[in-house]
Amino acid sequence: MNVLVTGANGFLGRHVVPALLARGHRVRALVRPAADVAALVRLGVSDIVRADLRTSRELSSAFDDIDILVHLAAAVSGGEDAQFASTVVGTERLLDAMSLTVCRRILLASSFSVYDWGAISGTLDEHSPVTTGTALYGRDKYAIAKTWQERVTRRFADRFGWDLIVLRPGFIWGRGHADLAAFGQPLGPVQVVIGPFSRIPMTHVENCADLFALVVSDQRAAGQTFNVVDDEGQTIWAFCGEYLKGEGVKRVRVPIPYWPTYGLVALLFKSVFNRNLKLPGILIPAHFEARMKPLSFTNRKATTLLGWRPPRSYAQCLALTFGPINPSAKTT
Repeated sequence: MNVLVTGANGFLGRHVVPALLARGHRVRALVRPAADVAALVRLGVSDIVRADLRTSRELSSAFDDIDILVHLAAAVSGGEDAQFASTVVGTERLLDAMSLTVCRRILLASSFSVYDWGAISGTLDEHSPVTTGTALYGRDKYAIAKTWQERVTRRFADRFGWDLIVLRPGFIWGRGHADLAAFGQPLGPVQVVIGPFSRIPMTHVENCADLFALVVSDQRAAGQTFNVVDDEGQTIWAFCGEYLKGEGVKRVRVPIPYWPTYGLVALLFKSVFNRNLKLPGILIPAHFEARMKPLSFTNRKATTLLGWRPPRSYAQCLALTFGPINPSAKTT
């Protein structure tokens, strides 16, 4: 298939592109005007379109001969307005352009951040509620932007009758990207680990990319939403230890129970801090829950419907992230 990939130069995109090529797809990479594309060229991508989704006037030509859009582009830094413009307004402009073409299939990279963590207990799965109404604006700027991006994409797909696949990854980790918000709070030589035995919804970037490449041409995925986690997840305590050791960070882990800490944060937020949403995220209850709330996670839908299994084991992912790279290592 001919695949248009936005965000091809990002952390996830740099792994999705080779996963697509390995399955025999032809990739056209859409990157920002000033992006360094040397890594994409080394992968064998010669079809590169330079455009800024927020401002470029002509985007429809990027869809020439394209069978599916894999939309990975989203802002992960900057202020609230900047993230909204890049992630949401950029998506609207891209899908406006797509509506003028014959491309009728889209794969969207969404996020676990769209879920309403405060309303979920037990297991978080694809049926769990997403954040709606005014509650959304108590979340962080990334969650707001990703929630609106998914809403906008679903509206376009409904309006034009497109095949839409939504993948919602948990914490995507890998080399250079293993310092997760779930770890708690660093305080000098101390790492405060909140809810140390809670599990993290984790997906290694290579495993995550493998599922993206799989669903591109799998008709069973059309119209479906899948959570992307490798397994039940590692405990915060254990993976934080692997991170500190692997990165050579000299901190001592100090465990703090989740529920009493959450109760204190909620009390202070309502009283002392007067519901100030400009506080650090760890002092805002909705942010606190989305990072560390003790829930269970599953990839059952992807494994049952698509027969997907993460190609890399946890041990291999640790080696890929913190040790020498051995891209040929596979699980059997």
